[in-house]
Amino acid sequence: MTTTVNDMDPRDASQAELMRTGHQTAAHSRWLAAEIQDALDDPRPGLSFDEVMVALDAEIGAAERERAADRSRAERHVPSSAPRQR
Repeated sequence: MTTTVNDMDPRDASQAELMRTGHQTAAHSRWLAAEIQDALDDPRPGLSFDEVMVALDAEIGAAERERAADRSRAERHVPSSAPRQR
C-alpha cells in the first residue's frame, strides 16, 4: 500500500514536506560543495575577470543571434489570422 501526501493527516503531510525539502537542500549542498572542490582542485590556470567577461559576452551574443533567427523563421512560417485585403 502506497501512502501519498494527500492521504496523510495534514500535520504528517506538512512534516513530510519539510523532510523532503530538507533532503533536497542537503543534496544540493553536497553537490555544490563537490563542484567548488572540483574547481579548487583544477590544475588549469585561472582566468581574469576581463577574459571571463569577453567569453560570456560572446556566448550571450551568439545566443541572442540564434534566438532572433529562430523568431524570424517562426514569423515567416506562421500564417496570419487577419482577413485578406483585396
